[in-house]
Formats: sequence, C-alpha cells, structure tokens
Amino acid sequence: MNILVFDTSTDLLAVGLAKKDGSMKLSVESGFRHSETLLPAIGRCLSESGLELKEIELIACASGPGSFTGLRIGMSTAKGLSLALGIPWVGVPTLDCVAFGSSAPGCVTVPVLDARKNRVYAALYKDGLRLSEYLDISIANLLALLDGEAEARFVGPDADLFADYALERPGFIVETDSPERKLRGLCALAELQYKEKGGAGDDEGPLYLREPEIG
Repeated sequence: MNILVFDTSTDLLAVGLAKKDGSMKLSVESGFRHSETLLPAIGRCLSESGLELKEIELIACASGPGSFTGLRIGMSTAKGLSLALGIPWVGVPTLDCVAFGSSAPGCVTVPVLDARKNRVYAALYKDGLRLSEYLDISIANLLALLDGEAEARFVGPDADLFADYALERPGFIVETDSPERKLRGLCALAELQYKEKGGAGDDEGPLYLREPEIG
C-alpha cells in the first residue's frame, strides 16, 4: 500500500510516505510548530516520492501518549485528509511505533517519551509482545520494574534519560533514536491494524495517559 504516516507526539515532527515498493520518503523537523509545518512536510514527501494525494491508500498518525497539542494537531489532520480525500485513516499508539523493530530476542525493549516532572511515558515489550500497560511513571519506578531483568534496551527520543543508569548496568543499552525506524513501525502497524479492523471512526481520539494541565 501507499501509506502516508506522521508523528506529532513530540517536539520532533516526523512525516513519511511509504510506497508499495518498500521505499519511504522522510521529512523531519524539530520544534513545536506542527500546525505550521505538518502540511508542508506532507507536500515535500509527496513531491519527492512522485505520488499524488489521490494515490495514497491509507493515512496513519501516532495516537499518543505525548504532547497534548501535538496529538490533537496530528489526529485532526489525519481525520481532515481522510474526509476530504475519501482515504481511510488509523491511529497507532506512539510507544508501539517506537518499540517496533528495536527488539532483540529475550531482551526487554522500553520505549521512552519524556513526560516532564521526572516522569516518562513508557511500556515494556519482549519478543514483539507488549508486557505492560502504557505507563505514565516515575523514572525510579520504571527502573524498579526492570530490577529482575538482565538486559533492557531503552529506545525512543528520550531514551538518553537512562544513559547514566545504563552505565551502571552492563545489560542495559540506550539506542540512538531513529525517526525512520519509528515511521516504518507506524507504517507496518497501521497496515496490519487496517487489514484486521478497518479504518478508524470520526469519534476516535488521542491516547492520553493524564489530564491536560489548565492554566
């Protein structure tokens, strides 16, 4: 399938256009300006891929957790394009996308997003399966969950929060973040989800793990 994917859940905007032949065009920008940069980034990916919007078969966005504003922008854009173009869309949990393709046999994979206030959004995966709920958890409590593990692989845009701890645990590894790997994960999971469940409805919303802070 030709699939348009984008992740607006962090300050790094990542947009990709995956073609049927397996190739992918990427556009990555930093800074919380997603309302200004998302549509131009989509346009660049279309231009570089040689495709037109009418040739897209599925639209997918990372559904959270993450930045409240970023998630709303991403999901509203996916819904708007879907409605305007008659193309199905799906939302895929951000942590699933980050974890995809980063697992090693028998090793726990821990995707990490900074949730501020010494907390992270995270989940535990092993051998392609998610072992935990999606977590809004303190760094100390997440490390406590890993006490019995000989190996753990921290991945994602904020995995470096665990760099010092990894130095003290020989089996703990912090991977360099890869927006392309995350987008390929989003693409693969979106296609699978669409084939199993069909497109998302208008009532689907972002995956929030905490209430937005007002004021």
